[in-house]
Amino acid sequence: MTTSVNITATLVLSDHYILKMRILDHVFDDFAVDELVVKIILPEGVRNIVLETPYPVERLPDTLHFTYLDTVGRPVVSVTKRNLVESHIQDFTLHYQFPSILMLQEPLLVVIAFFILFITVIIYVRLDLTLSKDDATEAKMRVSSYCEQVHTHHDKRARLYEKLEEELQKLKSSKDVAQSQTATKKIQATIRDETQAIADIGAKIRADSAEYAEKVLELQKLDKILRDSVLQQLTNVEKLVAGKMSKQQYMDADAPLHKKKEEALEKIKSILGNI
Repeated sequence: MTTSVNITATLVLSDHYILKMRILDHVFDDFAVDELVVKIILPEGVRNIVLETPYPVERLPDTLHFTYLDTVGRPVVSVTKRNLVESHIQDFTLHYQFPSILMLQEPLLVVIAFFILFITVIIYVRLDLTLSKDDATEAKMRVSSYCEQVHTHHDKRARLYEKLEEELQKLKSSKDVAQSQTATKKIQATIRDETQAIADIGAKIRADSAEYAEKVLELQKLDKILRDSVLQQLTNVEKLVAGKMSKQQYMDADAPLHKKKEEALEKIKSILGNI
């Protein structure tokens, strides 16, 4: 049979307590107990334990008992005795020291636990875990992407100018102005599309970098010089083929156009290297 009771010890001196209770209590008349084991669970932090018994008993090794909010465990004093009868119903005395300050241990643990919980919640609510945006870095990345697009459209435009040059040479040999005009109009329309695409990209770049936007604008100005020179050369060839311009007049007009075109190409190459 196992029984458990909670008994309040008597405070004798400061921090010194005495627990007095029966080793064996009355169960019924003329009873006999083959073996009795008594376990006394003391408060956590108890020290200097002294047990006094009215008759010899076997004291077992002290152990620890853990319950809620315990940190180091509660001392457990255990004794055992065999062959007990009604005459063994006598009191034992247990002396121990228990610092009064330790009575605040469990309430303080609860307070600290809630305090830590509240602080954690406050920090979590106020803490911004989102990755901060680096506007300058993002702007550079956008400008870099736009510049790549400018290069792509300009490369397409450069190939179209090469086709115009080819049509110009064909016209000199075939002298078919109508066929040449049909072919060159399609090429010029595509050049205008690529030029407009670059202009649109330049407007986007200006929102992030005025410096690169100015470079794109300069590229467009030089392209206009190049385009006007090529188209003027084409017009002069048409006049030459139609007999509206002498060969000498054509050569005199073509020389400055060729020079202007080469200068524009050189400057365009330089600007593209910086975009």
